[in-house]
Amino acid sequence: MSDTKTEGPAEREHEIAGLLPALAQLDRTATELEQKTAVGQEVTAADISAYQNQAAHTQHLVQEAAADATEVSAAEKEHRGDGERGFATRALDHAHHPRHFEPTPADAGSDKDHERDDEQEIDL
Repeated sequence: MSDTKTEGPAEREHEIAGLLPALAQLDRTATELEQKTAVGQEVTAADISAYQNQAAHTQHLVQEAAADATEVSAAEKEHRGDGERGFATRALDHAHHPRHFEPTPADAGSDKDHERDDEQEIDL
């Protein structure tokens, strides 16, 4: 765990900047899930698991660094990284308050399935 009392400002900034790749990835994953959900695209259990694992891992890293939102936001401005503007704050919110996503249900109600069910009943 970080000891900010014996650490200089440059080391602290470097430590906080080290969180940015994990925050950027979590933001991308969360955005993708939110977009898929909004437009009705397939969301798999693996998609949700990846998001949950990234959120838990990022939360752990942030807690280990004892980073607060102000430091994370300042690091994003300083080291922009590969995320969209505001990615660090959004990801930090996801790390602290993971969203609940549901996998897309299997399309059991398609017409083809009903036709096959009817045929099977007739054959019996």
